[in-house]
Amino acid sequence: MRRVRRSAPIILSLLIQMAAGGESTVPRFEDYPAGDVYKDAPAALKLDKPLTQMYAAEIRDGVTDVYNRTNFAGHLIVARWGCGAPCLRMAIIDARTGEIYYPPITFEGAGLQSFDLPLLTLSDSVPQNPDIRFQPDSNLMIVKVTPSQTGKHPSYTFYFLWKQDRWVLLRKVPLTAQ
Repeated sequence: MRRVRRSAPIILSLLIQMAAGGESTVPRFEDYPAGDVYKDAPAALKLDKPLTQMYAAEIRDGVTDVYNRTNFAGHLIVARWGCGAPCLRMAIIDARTGEIYYPPITFEGAGLQSFDLPLLTLSDSVPQNPDIRFQPDSNLMIVKVTPSQTGKHPSYTFYFLWKQDRWVLLRKVPLTAQ
């Protein structure tokens, strides 16, 4: 009888979390530490792909704009530049190697090679640039976007993990208008 009484609060807590869809368990920056933050000068950019060559000036400016400091995942530089109103492009640069990576989600979809980010459109509002959050000491990037601008166009908060030079989608949560 004592075992039932002791485990009842734990079971009840688990059932409440399951019923709520686990909303309380969204990834947090502190859950995905990056380790030491790289502080040396960034390596020369590897402009070895046609798309990186096309945007070489913007990528270089992006590295310079963040004062040559890593601002994501311990050793990466997130460079962003405008391309209209609203329009935003983003490249991820490895400060140690100069390798250039694409964002975790693009206007064309997740995992596709493009620097163009999707817009964020909540309800019937005017589209705006996506909400992107990241930290120098975390491997987690949180991106609020509307992946498709056609039809009903639902918006989401995506939780991406940078792991072994790749993006891993941890969670996708529907966004509601505020």
